[in-house]
Amino acid sequence: MTDPKITRRQIIKGAAAVGAIGALGLPSAAFADGGNGGNEGGRRIRWDLVELSPPDVRAGGDDTASSEGEFTLTLTGSGTFRPEHSGQVTGGGTWRTTNPDVPGNGTYRVTALVSWVQAPGHLPPPFVDHIGTLADTRAGLAILRIKYSDGLEGVLFVSCNLSGTPPTVDEGINGSRGFVNFFMPAPPTTGKHSNRTLFHMLRED
Repeated sequence: MTDPKITRRQIIKGAAAVGAIGALGLPSAAFADGGNGGNEGGRRIRWDLVELSPPDVRAGGDDTASSEGEFTLTLTGSGTFRPEHSGQVTGGGTWRTTNPDVPGNGTYRVTALVSWVQAPGHLPPPFVDHIGTLADTRAGLAILRIKYSDGLEGVLFVSCNLSGTPPTVDEGINGSRGFVNFFMPAPPTTGKHSNRTLFHMLRED
């Protein structure tokens, strides 16, 4: 018996299944110095799907991930969470999908934090951060439970790769909608549809 060939798509799907999803990078690592774990005194963290028009980084971008059959799920969104406090979440955004098994469009809201792990990395000059400050930017992986406006539930992976982040950390989003897994994040771009994410550690004042 010959060994079956393993495609890059299958590898990405397998990585997604164990939680390796999402990141915010220019080609090479323009977008990572944060620490490990990421509690930092219990401070809240803001997440955004961002618009990148170099050197400007703004909230309000959108990200896409694909399921089997190359059907897509596209999201906008932002919100906050507090590490180690699953219910202290805010935010959501809009969604639309081309998948015929879970079709539609509308809004979604975040219902709980599943996990947050901070990675090394920060957003360096000459980028201009219109959301917060460059000093407060963070890289990492957040896993959020979400509920869609039509009643379906899902899980959203938001992953951010910045300057100094290991190359094995992905950039973008993936997630589920009902029984469909949108496991493959679209490549990062520039402009409104940037397929990029960013975290900020919030100041309590």
